[in-house]
Amino acid sequence: MTISTLRLGFMGFGESAELFATDLSRAGITYIAAYSPSGAKAKPGDPVCLRAQNAGVTLVKTPRALAKRADIIFALTQGKTALAAARKIVNSLEPHHIYIDGSTNSAAAMEKIAALIGNRAQFVDAAIMAPVAIARLKTPIVASGPRAGAFRDALAPFGMDIKVVSDAPGAASAMKLIRSVFMKGLAALLFESMEAAHRRGMLDVCAEDISATFDAIPFRRILKRYICSTPAHAARRVHEMKESLEMLQSIDSRDRMTRATAAFIKEFASSGLDKQFPKEADSVREVLDAWIAAKA
Repeated sequence: MTISTLRLGFMGFGESAELFATDLSRAGITYIAAYSPSGAKAKPGDPVCLRAQNAGVTLVKTPRALAKRADIIFALTQGKTALAAARKIVNSLEPHHIYIDGSTNSAAAMEKIAALIGNRAQFVDAAIMAPVAIARLKTPIVASGPRAGAFRDALAPFGMDIKVVSDAPGAASAMKLIRSVFMKGLAALLFESMEAAHRRGMLDVCAEDISATFDAIPFRRILKRYICSTPAHAARRVHEMKESLEMLQSIDSRDRMTRATAAFIKEFASSGLDKQFPKEADSVREVLDAWIAAKA
């Protein structure tokens, strides 16, 4: 398979598949097929047919037909239907196929799909790290699995932003969910702190103060500082979080994230890690190793 002979197929033809297909077609892929239950039932002139035509996509009637017409198959289904989608096509796959699952799913689910595919084809776990509607073809994707590099090498020349993170299926999906722990948790913290600031009539000045901290220091240093300083300062921070929680409660502001933070700091202070790290630790890894050992 070369750039000039690449045959791409989409398992599922929702918004993400349509946008990727449109941009890849414009970038030079001359044959793109797609299968979806709605597309299989569609008649000429139906909306899904018009979307496919505009995207440069040929709709096929069955997963078997998709496997015959494509060498690289990018499954873009809902997470809850990803395994069912793989089951529909697995018996039609051959060793030359690269089957990429781009659904939002758990690492365990991706490992299960990889086991289902087995040696019939080459499996890649692909996690889409941002809304496709915004960045389209430039949407960052992290990929894992033994053939993740082949996926990257095939589609990166057409403009896809693919980063290989591991040889293990499930690693890419785990990375996306770990990122969500931070990003969604950060959103919750921002809501809670800014609600309190707004209730106190200090929204602008508090937002400016917090923003200045993050604007002034590269985030990699912030990450190291926050983790590496916690063992040495957890005991002192117990009182600070107690006061913070009481302040939120006094103004009837939501406090779920602060209660969780106070509990975390209290647990850390009682772990004994302050004796192991009386000063700020040298690396994130050694603190996390000690924290994990303390739980065990």
